[in-house]
Amino acid sequence: MAGSTVQRNAGQTYALAVTTSAHTAVTINDTTNDQVNYTSFLNAGASSCAIRWGQSSTTLGTPVLPTDGTPGDYVLPANMTTPLILATPTTPYYLTAIGSGNTTLYVTPAADQS
Repeated sequence: MAGSTVQRNAGQTYALAVTTSAHTAVTINDTTNDQVNYTSFLNAGASSCAIRWGQSSTTLGTPVLPTDGTPGDYVLPANMTTPLILATPTTPYYLTAIGSGNTTLYVTPAADQS
Protein backbone atom coordinates (compact mmCIF):
# COMPACT_ATOMS: atom_id res chain seq x y z
CA MET A 1 0.00 0.00 0.00
CA ALA A 2 1.57 3.24 -1.13
CA GLY A 3 1.63 6.05 1.38
CA SER A 4 1.17 3.88 4.45
CA THR A 5 3.49 3.00 7.31
CA VAL A 6 3.38 -0.25 9.21
CA GLN A 7 4.39 -0.29 12.86
CA ARG A 8 5.49 -3.66 14.19
CA ASN A 9 5.05 -3.43 17.96
CA ALA A 10 7.59 -5.32 20.04
CA GLY A 11 6.22 -4.64 23.53
CA GLN A 12 3.57 -2.99 25.59
CA THR A 13 2.91 0.75 25.49
CA TYR A 14 4.11 2.97 28.33
CA ALA A 15 2.25 6.16 29.25
CA LEU A 16 4.21 9.02 30.79
CA ALA A 17 2.49 11.98 32.42
CA VAL A 18 5.00 14.66 31.41
CA THR A 19 5.15 18.03 33.18
CA THR A 20 7.59 20.95 33.33
CA SER A 21 9.66 18.89 35.78
CA ALA A 22 11.73 16.00 34.43
CA HIS A 23 9.91 12.67 34.51
CA THR A 24 11.62 9.94 36.51
CA ALA A 25 13.55 7.61 34.19
CA VAL A 26 11.41 4.72 32.95
CA THR A 27 12.81 1.39 31.76
CA ILE A 28 11.62 0.70 28.21
CA ASN A 29 11.68 -3.02 27.44
CA ASP A 30 10.31 -5.34 24.79
CA THR A 31 8.29 -8.56 25.03
CA THR A 32 10.05 -10.44 22.24
CA ASN A 33 13.29 -12.34 21.83
CA ASP A 34 14.31 -10.15 18.86
CA GLN A 35 16.80 -7.31 19.11
CA VAL A 36 14.68 -4.19 19.43
CA ASN A 37 16.23 -0.78 18.75
CA TYR A 38 13.34 1.33 17.52
CA THR A 39 10.67 3.07 19.54
CA SER A 40 7.33 4.61 18.61
CA PHE A 41 6.51 7.96 20.26
CA LEU A 42 3.11 9.68 20.34
CA ASN A 43 2.68 12.97 22.19
CA ALA A 44 -1.07 13.20 22.69
CA GLY A 45 -1.15 16.38 24.77
CA ALA A 46 -1.24 20.09 24.03
CA SER A 47 2.40 20.77 25.03
CA SER A 48 5.62 19.83 23.31
CA CYS A 49 8.08 17.61 25.17
CA ALA A 50 11.78 16.84 24.98
CA ILE A 51 12.96 13.24 25.34
CA ARG A 52 16.30 11.79 26.39
CA TRP A 53 17.34 8.14 26.49
CA GLY A 54 20.35 6.12 27.55
CA GLN A 55 21.62 2.75 28.70
CA SER A 56 21.96 3.77 32.37
CA SER A 57 19.47 5.58 34.58
CA THR A 58 22.28 6.93 36.77
CA THR A 59 24.04 8.75 33.91
CA LEU A 60 20.93 9.78 31.97
CA GLY A 61 20.67 13.31 33.30
CA THR A 62 17.80 15.76 32.93
CA PRO A 63 16.19 16.34 29.52
CA VAL A 64 16.35 19.89 28.19
CA LEU A 65 13.91 21.80 26.00
CA PRO A 66 15.95 23.88 23.55
CA THR A 67 15.64 27.64 23.77
CA ASP A 68 16.74 30.47 21.49
CA GLY A 69 20.37 29.81 20.61
CA THR A 70 20.71 26.95 23.13
CA PRO A 71 20.56 23.30 22.05
CA GLY A 72 18.46 20.73 23.84
CA ASP A 73 17.13 17.21 23.47
CA TYR A 74 14.86 15.82 20.74
CA VAL A 75 11.46 17.58 20.82
CA LEU A 76 8.16 15.87 20.04
CA PRO A 77 5.47 18.30 18.88
CA ALA A 78 2.17 18.76 20.67
CA ASN A 79 -1.04 17.08 19.52
CA MET A 80 0.58 14.40 17.35
CA THR A 81 -1.95 12.44 15.30
CA THR A 82 0.40 9.65 14.21
CA PRO A 83 3.34 8.09 16.03
CA LEU A 84 6.95 8.82 15.13
CA ILE A 85 9.36 5.87 15.08
CA LEU A 86 12.95 6.69 16.08
CA ALA A 87 16.09 4.58 16.32
CA THR A 88 16.88 4.15 20.01
CA PRO A 89 19.29 2.07 22.08
CA THR A 90 18.67 -1.68 22.18
CA THR A 91 16.12 -2.56 24.83
CA PRO A 92 16.13 -2.40 27.73
CA TYR A 93 17.01 1.28 27.89
CA TYR A 94 15.97 4.25 30.03
CA LEU A 95 13.83 7.19 28.94
CA THR A 96 12.99 10.50 30.56
CA ALA A 97 11.05 13.51 29.28
CA ILE A 98 10.20 17.09 30.15
CA GLY A 99 7.38 19.22 28.78
CA SER A 100 6.71 22.86 28.00
CA GLY A 101 3.48 22.17 29.92
CA ASN A 102 1.49 19.09 30.91
CA THR A 103 1.18 16.38 28.27
CA THR A 104 0.83 12.61 27.88
CA LEU A 105 3.53 10.71 26.03
CA TYR A 106 2.94 7.17 24.75
CA VAL A 107 6.05 5.04 24.15
CA THR A 108 6.03 1.62 22.43
CA PRO A 109 9.06 -0.55 21.57
CA ALA A 110 9.02 -1.27 17.84
CA ALA A 111 10.74 -3.96 15.81
CA ASP A 112 12.54 -3.59 12.50
CA GLN A 113 9.93 -2.69 9.89
CA SER A 114 11.44 -4.77 7.07
